[in-house]
Amino acid sequence: MPKLKQPAPPASEQAPPRLRLKLATADDVRRELARLYREGKNGQRDVGDVSRLANVLQILSRCIETSDLEARISDLEGNT
Repeated sequence: MPKLKQPAPPASEQAPPRLRLKLATADDVRRELARLYREGKNGQRDVGDVSRLANVLQILSRCIETSDLEARISDLEGNT
């Protein structure tokens, strides 16, 4: 017996669209941090949200830095 498709939930119950940000480099993260800062400073975003998001971006920045250093070391050691 074929399954019947369920109707889509009302717009008020649907998840917001995913925001795709390019955060692959330290410079990408720097730009996003600057954008968040401006939004917080201008009152467009709650300062508590800015702080939490900035902390996550800081962690991401350290991960990118570590990954870049690992790749450089591997290249220097000839382990590519």
